[in-house]
Amino acid sequence: MSKQVLWVGCVILSAMAVSVSASAEEKPTVSVDVFGDGNLTVPGDFKPVAPKSGLIAHEFQASTGDGKEGQTARVTMMAAGGDVKANIDRWKNQFAGGDEKDQKTEEMKIGQWQVYLVDVAGNYAERMGGGPFAGGKVVNRENYAMTGAILVHPDGKKYFVKMIGPADVVKANRKTFETMIKSIGQ
Repeated sequence: MSKQVLWVGCVILSAMAVSVSASAEEKPTVSVDVFGDGNLTVPGDFKPVAPKSGLIAHEFQASTGDGKEGQTARVTMMAAGGDVKANIDRWKNQFAGGDEKDQKTEEMKIGQWQVYLVDVAGNYAERMGGGPFAGGKVVNRENYAMTGAILVHPDGKKYFVKMIGPADVVKANRKTFETMIKSIGQ
């Protein structure tokens, strides 16, 4: 194992508090600090991985557990800025087609946090390199979905949590994702 990979692993682990559950059947959960004013309890089924981008603070993989090779969704977490509606519109515009019932936005108050939960599905135009606002190669991912959340702190700071991947993986993990988002109020 290279020193760089080991260092990245240490940074990831040092930024997260791991609590082991009491039951032997349950996987350990991870607690992610959000602005020092809340925590997200990440389920043990979401496997921590090294972030693919320097913009991402934490990254996990979600799967369906049925053993399909490569059938995972990325779960990313990061502080971000900008207008809430503009970000939601940008997320939705990354997808084309899809069933209308799979496209929705829900607004809720969780403790002191204003939360926007966004679901979208269809063909995902994934940007490879260049960031969300710059150029870069676009790869079309058919039958993809995203469940995303924008958590707005009372001070106006925003934290983005997104799960993007094959539609069946995202849909299979949707309730778990929502439970994780709602843990910010505990």
